[in-house]
Amino acid sequence: MNPHKWRLAVPLCLALLAGCGQSSGEQGAASLLNERLQLRLAPDLAAGNVVLQPLPGGAQVTLLGPSISPGAPTTTGGRDVRADVVESLLDPRLIQIQLADTSPLSDYQRDARVRDMTQYLTEYGLGPTLQPAAPPQSAVPVQAVSAGSGNAAPAGLTITISVQCPDHYARTSKGSDEANPYCH
Repeated sequence: MNPHKWRLAVPLCLALLAGCGQSSGEQGAASLLNERLQLRLAPDLAAGNVVLQPLPGGAQVTLLGPSISPGAPTTTGGRDVRADVVESLLDPRLIQIQLADTSPLSDYQRDARVRDMTQYLTEYGLGPTLQPAAPPQSAVPVQAVSAGSGNAAPAGLTITISVQCPDHYARTSKGSDEANPYCH
């Protein structure tokens, strides 16, 4: 093989391997996120208050109750399901969150629920992770599969969490003592 071709082939192979590593890192982080959500939300999943939908790059949590205000009877055992979602999250620098409400409530009530959840996330330092709302993605819900409801996305307050792994070379900030997160 021509030595000039080798010089081109080696960087190309390294770039492809780096891309695969980042992709598998995002998949691994998304898998970890889903495991944490499944474990933390287990009582509400079993009670039918929440639907968890694993997504290729994250997860979608749908709160099915008519209200998510503090003290509302939409949680199992008196817990606030919003806190369980927050406690399940990965490092905020690795995620983006979108909120949407597809429930049959009035526009005013749906907007109020999204505002309430936005305020809740902001109070817990997750404001920078919030992204403009997007329509819920269609995926097979973990609970709906066992209930036989098919592929339809459930109606409710939907929290879509996307994993965003930083570039392999951006793991450390020059001049900063704080370590940047990365996906394994």
